Amino acid sequence: MMNKFNILIIEDNNIVVMGIRKIYNKHFPDANIIHSENGLKALELLSKIKNDTNLPTFILLDINMHVLNGIEFLEIINKDKRLKEIPVVIHTTSSNIEDYNACQSLGVSNYYVKDIDFSIYKNNLITIADYWYNSFKNKI
Repeated sequence: MMNKFNILIIEDNNIVVMGIRKIYNKHFPDANIIHSENGLKALELLSKIKNDTNLPTFILLDINMHVLNGIEFLEIINKDKRLKEIPVVIHTTSSNIEDYNACQSLGVSNYYVKDIDFSIYKNNLITIADYWYNSFKNKI
């Protein structure tokens, strides 16, 4: 059985999630898009995945969330041999240099500040997923 292109979106704003889903469903119709509303729920979801081929191809992670924020989530997955191998792209409204530096020190693949211009925002989301989709295809 062929691996699925799995995208995990960790984002607490349902309107943002709906927009990302709409964009990704159109451009990556075969993708399996999974959503968790915070870092804690994402950890619970990831802990239930027993087969590594079912882990997310990449994680699109917001920083500013209640319960367990993005930086706290990164600190936890970095202690897990299996989970720390999943590429994480920060997708946030925070242009705070401390957030950026914290995420870089925790090994994120990219840090993207959500753009208010929708066409730029959409193109950035597609470019991010395209990169990981091509990387995923080259592995199988």
